[in-house]
Amino acid sequence: MASVPLLSEDQLLCPICLGVFEKPVSTPCGHNFCMSCLSSYWDSSAPVCFCPVCKENFSIRPQLRVNTFISGLSQCFSSLQLRQEPQTSVLCDVCTAPQQDALMSCVECLSSFCSSHLEPHHRVTGLRRHTLIPPVTSLQDRVCPQHHQLLHSYCTEEGALLCVSCEGAHSKHRTLSLEQACKELKDQLEPDEAKITSLIQVNVLRVCSIRETKTQRQEETRRVITQSEEVLQDVLKKVQKSHKDLVQKMEEKQQQADSEAEALFEETEQEIADLTDTQTKLQELKETEDPLIFLQKHPNMSLVSLNGPSNLGLREDEELEEMRETLKSCTPQFQMLLKKLEREMSLFFDKKWCALRRVQRHAVDLKLDPETADPHLLLSADLKQVSFTRHVKEVPKNNKRFSYWFVGADRCFSSGRFYFEVSVGQKEEWILGLIEESVPRNKYPVSGLWALYFRVDKFYTYGNEEVLVARGKVERVGVFVDYDKGLISFYDVKTATCIYSFNHCGFMEEICPCLCPCDLEFPTNWVPMIIVPVGQIHD
Repeated sequence: MASVPLLSEDQLLCPICLGVFEKPVSTPCGHNFCMSCLSSYWDSSAPVCFCPVCKENFSIRPQLRVNTFISGLSQCFSSLQLRQEPQTSVLCDVCTAPQQDALMSCVECLSSFCSSHLEPHHRVTGLRRHTLIPPVTSLQDRVCPQHHQLLHSYCTEEGALLCVSCEGAHSKHRTLSLEQACKELKDQLEPDEAKITSLIQVNVLRVCSIRETKTQRQEETRRVITQSEEVLQDVLKKVQKSHKDLVQKMEEKQQQADSEAEALFEETEQEIADLTDTQTKLQELKETEDPLIFLQKHPNMSLVSLNGPSNLGLREDEELEEMRETLKSCTPQFQMLLKKLEREMSLFFDKKWCALRRVQRHAVDLKLDPETADPHLLLSADLKQVSFTRHVKEVPKNNKRFSYWFVGADRCFSSGRFYFEVSVGQKEEWILGLIEESVPRNKYPVSGLWALYFRVDKFYTYGNEEVLVARGKVERVGVFVDYDKGLISFYDVKTATCIYSFNHCGFMEEICPCLCPCDLEFPTNWVPMIIVPVGQIHD
C-alpha cells in the first residue's frame, strides 16, 4: 500500500503519556492528545486551561470529542505493528546448516528434532519412553529441574511451578493448571497496572510541571539579569554624571581662578613698571647738583606709595578643600554599598541562605499580649520585649493568662504560613514556640505545645517531653510555621541554619506564638527576649 510508509509512530504518540493515541482529541490550537490524558491534565491545572505543548490559554474549557480520523490511523498502525511482528519458529537442535524446522521437542533430551532426527525416538526402545511435545523454545525452562518432567500446574500458596512428581508434596495446597493460574494472576495485575498507569500520568504531569517551572525560572532569571543590568547601568550613569558635573564645576572654578590670577599678574606688572620709572626719576633728581633746579623739579614729581605692594594676591579656594573632604567622607560609604552588594550576590548562591530567605518572605508583625503575661513578666511599652522581674504584679485573672513565666502574642493563626524572629542576645535560658488555643495555660510540658527550650548550650524540645536535639548558642532565632503541613522550624538567623523542626504536628485549631524568658538563675538572664523586625542579612 502506498499509504503505509507515510505512517510514523512519532505522529501517533500522545505528548503526555507517550503511547499510541487512545480516543484521540484535538485542541483548538491543533495539537492532539488522548482524551483521558488531556482531561486529567486540565483537571490538575484548574481553573486555567492551556495546551500542554504550546501553552496557549483557553478562556473556556474546550468540549472534547474523539477525532475519528486520527483514531482510525492509530488502530491501523497498531494492527500493522502486530502483523509485522516476526513469527518465531523452533529449529532442530541436531541439524547443521541449514537447520530444519523442528517437528517435536523431547522433555528428557531437552532438545527439539526435525522429522529425520526424530526417527530414533520412534525406533530405539529407550528413546520411545521419552515424552514428546509440540516444538517449543526454551525447553529447559518448561521442565522440572528435579524430576525432569514437564511443568503443568501451579501452587498458589507457595507460588511454585509443579510437575506430576512435585504434586505429592503440595497435595494439601491449592493448585491450578498453568492456564488458570495465568488468568488469575493476570486479573490480579489489572489493579496494579491501573495504579502504574495512574502513577505514569501523575509523573508525566509532574514532568510537564517541571518543564513549565524550568521555563518560568529561565524567564525570571532573564528578567532579574535585565533588571540588574538596568539598575547597575543607572547607578553607573549617575556616578558618571556626578563625576562629569564635578569636573565641569571644578574647571569653571579653575577658569575663574585663572582670570583672577591673570588680572593680578597684569596689575603687578604695571606696578613694577611704575616703580621702575619712579626709581629712574629719583635717581635723576638725586644726581641734580644745581639746588635751584632740584627744588624746581622736586614738588612736581609724583611719588608712588612706598608702603610696599598691595595686599592683592591669589586667594585659596576653600571650596576645593570642602570638595576634597566631601569626596573623602563619601568614598567609605560608597565602598560599603559595593561590599554589601557583593555580599548579597554571594549569599544568593548559598543554599542555606536561600532557604532562610524563602521562609522570611512569610514574615508577620507580632506584638505581645499583656492579658496573657505571667505576673512575673515585665513588658516594654511597644509590647515587643519581655523580661523576668522578681516583683509580682497585681493583674486580673482570665483564661488566657499564662503561668510559669510565659506570655503569648497578640495574633493566632489557623492556616497558611508565617515567620517571625526573636532576639535572645546572651540569655542562657529561654523557651520559644507555638501553643494551641485550648491548651491549659498552667501545665507544662503538655500536649498541644511545640517549643524549643534552650539552657546554657543545649536545645531541648519542650512539649510532651524534653529531648536534646542540638548544641550550641544563638543570638537571634527565626520561627517558621506551615500550618497546613503541620511544620514548625527554628532557625539560627545569623548562620542561616535550621536548629530543629517539628514535623506532622497535626494542628486542629488556632495556634499562638508564645515566649518564656525564664527566671534569673543565670547572671545574664536579665536580658529581655525581643520580637525584632525580619531582615535578610545580619552581621
